[in-house]
Amino acid sequence: MATPTQDNEQAPLLTPLNGVRFFAVFHIFLFHMWAVKHPDSPGEGPPAQFAEVFGVLNHLPWWLDRFLAHGYVSTTFFFALSGFILSYLYWSPSGELATTKRRFWWARLSRVYPAHLIALAITSLLMLPRFVFDPLAPSIPLAAASLVATTTLTQAWFPPLVPIWAWPTWALSALVFLYLIMPWLMSTLARLTRKQMWAVLAALPVVSLVPTLLGIALVPDFATASLNLKTFIGSTPLFWVPTFVAGMLLSRLLGISRFEQKWRDERKSWLALGDLAFLGLVAVCLLEPHPVWRHVLRHGLLLPLYLLVIRDFALGKGLFARAFSLPGMDFFGQTSFSIFIWQGFLTAVGFIVAFVSPAAVAASFWISTIGLIVVATISTYWLEKPLAKRLRKRFDAREKAAKPLGLVLAS
Repeated sequence: MATPTQDNEQAPLLTPLNGVRFFAVFHIFLFHMWAVKHPDSPGEGPPAQFAEVFGVLNHLPWWLDRFLAHGYVSTTFFFALSGFILSYLYWSPSGELATTKRRFWWARLSRVYPAHLIALAITSLLMLPRFVFDPLAPSIPLAAASLVATTTLTQAWFPPLVPIWAWPTWALSALVFLYLIMPWLMSTLARLTRKQMWAVLAALPVVSLVPTLLGIALVPDFATASLNLKTFIGSTPLFWVPTFVAGMLLSRLLGISRFEQKWRDERKSWLALGDLAFLGLVAVCLLEPHPVWRHVLRHGLLLPLYLLVIRDFALGKGLFARAFSLPGMDFFGQTSFSIFIWQGFLTAVGFIVAFVSPAAVAASFWISTIGLIVVATISTYWLEKPLAKRLRKRFDAREKAAKPLGLVLAS
């Protein structure tokens, strides 16, 4: 078992996975911008004065428009990869968490919360005028409740609280829940035989589909279902457990772990099933968007393809694994949390540009897009990582100081 103070950042990097994670998370961001121009229901789009915000998206070639329209499917990859990477780092051969629960939770939450709180504070200041001048803005009590929930990253449990302040951070809200239950998931799954683990892994795509299929069955015209219902199905943390667990089991069953050596010796081929799976995912993203099938694709149907991609990219197999291992890929791959954290802020910046300077509205898309890459990079390497490292050191110091006292009291 690893010692509680062992630094997981020293584990060998899975560069292809870090590289492709950046593009997956950025795909989600571009979808959110695309959705501003293509709301699900009439009346959900931006007010008239913001009609041209992100106007570049009105003039895309058909294939790029469809690719952005399917950005929601990359959420599946994000959660499956999170389960895989955390298992790679923390799931010990004994089947238990390779550190103390307290240190695991502190390490994960210290990476997310500080930057999230700073970004939310800035974003909230930018959005306050909306509640003064926009008659369609949410009520003050609802906005206040949403602000509290978004601050604590608990908003994903109650759909009306999700879209008000920093909608994309619902994914971090779900991830915090998965962090909290992961030690229990490890110990529970470790009791299964390998045959049982494979059976569970095979069943998880179907299990993941259950909430979506129930929603489609219970609502006759699911395409026009309320935003709250769609948010409930799409954002509730509990519904992402099967996807997260699938990533965990994949790591365990293949023995891809920082505690193992054999998987690193596998011969790296130029072609692999992961290449075909990756091309299949791209092909799906070029299909005509469908208001109902989008939920089925996101919640289970594409999970097997993502697992194939994760497997071969982790092993460095295939042409795309090599492409996502090129210099700079890991550098940007580390910014994925910051991209989720700062999306709301940069989207708000785009709207402010459109409001303050209508002549510059055509640049709103590029200001938000390029700005997000710059801000996320600065946030990751100058804010997130340094703060998380400092907080972990403080935690370790307190733990060491508490041990002698605990021994004295025990005696």
